[in-house]
Amino acid sequence: MLDGNAENRGLLRQARDRKGCSAKKGFMKKFLKLLRASCLSILLLPYGIFGLGVLSNQAVLIANHDKFPVMLNAKKLAEIRGVSEIEKLLGIKVKETPTPAVDPDGMIDSVHCIMSSKTHLNALADVFDLGSIYSIGDFTLYLGEWLMTWTPFVWGYAVIKKLYEQEV
Repeated sequence: MLDGNAENRGLLRQARDRKGCSAKKGFMKKFLKLLRASCLSILLLPYGIFGLGVLSNQAVLIANHDKFPVMLNAKKLAEIRGVSEIEKLLGIKVKETPTPAVDPDGMIDSVHCIMSSKTHLNALADVFDLGSIYSIGDFTLYLGEWLMTWTPFVWGYAVIKKLYEQEV
């Protein structure tokens, strides 16, 4: 009895494989052939990189419950709190510094919070201080956006070159 059921399951599986998988494999082969023939991968690459940046930033937001951790150094923390560079260098108080702009919960604004051991995915958060603070996701967003500006020209060159080679 068990052998019959196993045999029937095997036959059903073979029938399914013949019908469904061959259609899927055929579609993928046709799709990959289209990408190669039309060089569309050149156009799609910047959007893939841009998507990775979006996914990276969204992963950080989701892991931290809609908060984006920011690694702050003393200079940035002083800027947030309202202490100017001149006041710091001279060591005098020209004006009364207001209450710190950072909440007791560590929130800087409605989205950003101070990075701590309680925040998650800190390596993907805002850790690069280059005048402003950037994350790896920000860099991939900027790279994808930059690539979007000139890849249509590269794609046009590749298509024209391919058409020229086919004529010769």
